[in-house]
Amino acid sequence: MDYFYYHIIILIISVLLLNFLVKSFKNLKSKAKYPPSPPALPIIGHIHLLKSGLPTSFETLAREYGPMMQIRVGATNFVVASDAKSAQELLRTFDTDFASKFQPGPTTYHIYEDCSFTNAPYGPYWRFMKKLCMTKLFTGSQLDRFIHIREEETSKLLKSLLKRSKEGEPCDLAAELTALTNNMIYRMAMGRRCSKYPNQAAEIRKFITDSMKFAAKFHFGEVFGPLKKIDLFGNGKRLKMALKGFDQLMEQIMKDYEENELTNCENDQEKDVMDILLETYKDTNAEVKLTRDQIKNFFMGQVIQGHLLFPLFVILSLALIHFP
Repeated sequence: MDYFYYHIIILIISVLLLNFLVKSFKNLKSKAKYPPSPPALPIIGHIHLLKSGLPTSFETLAREYGPMMQIRVGATNFVVASDAKSAQELLRTFDTDFASKFQPGPTTYHIYEDCSFTNAPYGPYWRFMKKLCMTKLFTGSQLDRFIHIREEETSKLLKSLLKRSKEGEPCDLAAELTALTNNMIYRMAMGRRCSKYPNQAAEIRKFITDSMKFAAKFHFGEVFGPLKKIDLFGNGKRLKMALKGFDQLMEQIMKDYEENELTNCENDQEKDVMDILLETYKDTNAEVKLTRDQIKNFFMGQVIQGHLLFPLFVILSLALIHFP
């Protein structure tokens, strides 16, 4: 058994060194001009220079190497702009390049590969979804229809916090805000279904939470490039299982809409986000033909953004109020 692990370690080190030598040889042959870069260590790159925290480390490096520099984290290269002028120049000159997002390692195990809107490359699908969001899904009039949902969910949260305060019970504010956001998103996305299946928002949240937990464990592979395609610890399998659970639940929801002809709502005032997306999915004259996987991935993206950003924003705001 000891020899087995010994050979595995030797194999991993050999693959990493071979990858490093191949990339180094390619860089020597390349005639492209890159921004200045600090001396890097083999395999890990500049990770050892980022131990003070990213803002502090970038500020220190920018003083020596200028406002624009190249940083390598393991097998991934980044260009860092440390002042507004450099960032503006980058975004103006390479606007279409920045419209395409970086694809992280967990996408290798994502069942909705190439279906994401937020990480889609700049092209017809990205432009079509952006137009759909701005003209139908998230217009001011559409969001105004959901004011009562936001008010109801906020009122429930405040009553719960007040009750716990009176009883002297502790409260996990992050968990409460996450539940608040997910309930709002679920009701705005599939409002009329909520009255029939009130616990479905919690099921969706569980699948999303599990997916995020397993996807977050791919940082080792992200650093050591070739290994991100190897499921060393089984997290890829667990990630796929969580995503398949979400997929089955969303398929059930979509079929329920179709079987009950919820998409044939004559009154536009009653349409929710699922109504609009399924209507677009069935539209034979649409600029881009949406797939069912793209609709599922769209909802997943909305829940993840709400799960991550809104609770963090509120918690940071409260922290600044408490410690100005």
